[in-house]
Amino acid sequence: MFKSYQNMQTLQVNLLFTAFQGRCSRCGNIETVTPPGLAPKAQATERLKRHVSHLCRYMPCDKVPEFIAISGGTARRWDKEMLMKMLPAPKRDGIRALLIDEKSIGKGHHFLTVALNADTGETLFLGEGKKKEVLDRFLSSLTEEQKASIECVGIDRGGSYQASVREHLPNADIVYDKFHIIANYNDVIDQIRRREWRQAEEEDKPFIKGQRFNLFRNPENLTPKGQSNLKELLAMNEDLNQAYILKDMLKQLWTYKYKACARKCLDNWIALAKETGISELKKFAKGLDRAREGLLSYCQHRITSAKIEAFNGVIKRIIYKACGYNDLDYLYLKIRQEALK
Repeated sequence: MFKSYQNMQTLQVNLLFTAFQGRCSRCGNIETVTPPGLAPKAQATERLKRHVSHLCRYMPCDKVPEFIAISGGTARRWDKEMLMKMLPAPKRDGIRALLIDEKSIGKGHHFLTVALNADTGETLFLGEGKKKEVLDRFLSSLTEEQKASIECVGIDRGGSYQASVREHLPNADIVYDKFHIIANYNDVIDQIRRREWRQAEEEDKPFIKGQRFNLFRNPENLTPKGQSNLKELLAMNEDLNQAYILKDMLKQLWTYKYKACARKCLDNWIALAKETGISELKKFAKGLDRAREGLLSYCQHRITSAKIEAFNGVIKRIIYKACGYNDLDYLYLKIRQEALK
């Protein structure tokens, strides 16, 4: 008997079937055999639960009662139950490359650690937090054979994941993600812009303040007005002009296929950045010098966080549609469902 919700009429379904019972000759217990799809003491058939789970994929669980006479909580519970039964386990054998990143969810600085197969984009792990111990749980769960197949791991050069990778995957190359590097460099440009804004005359401050995103955008994405304003800004400020030129030169690093050529490009860029005498650029150049092996590993493995960054959008949509998730296991199932479609 299903209860009615939102003024829906009470719906009663009677199922008539033949049940077979048998008594165990050893213990004397009686077992009842029911048709497939019917579980003892269940309030719904497997078929109805699968239908509800299908609806939950395309609408919030709280909207399901408008179509099926159950509560939103029941829809959520059935959806999780069906996903646990139907979704295949992650394929951990034969992984060549991993992508690992953190994802911010909700307010209060809540983070998730996400691990993907860099070649297939399959979600392999989702853990709460962004500390080393979170990634340790995933990497320590891999067998020695599974660890041995992993050739490289793509991560941000900041954060705490590097220590975990070094500990559990000592033979894997670390590849620093180029999108994170460019984002870090944009932060350096913004530091220079803010410094120049503080030192500028009062009449020039509004103009400098409004050029932040023009400095970040690729030239082909600028509007005619944006191109004109950026050209004027770079003409009036030498430090920003040098930083902007070096940004285009830095992007050339990821166009090389051979480490020797990429190494020469990196050395030249570091030397030029230091020669500018700009403190922000010199500090950034020293950081790249320390991270050179992770940067040059891209030539061999050629992996980026493109898949994981794109999947961050999927995570955001799932969380937004559900108005947040308190059950991390359920969130992981929903993410895997979208990844395997």
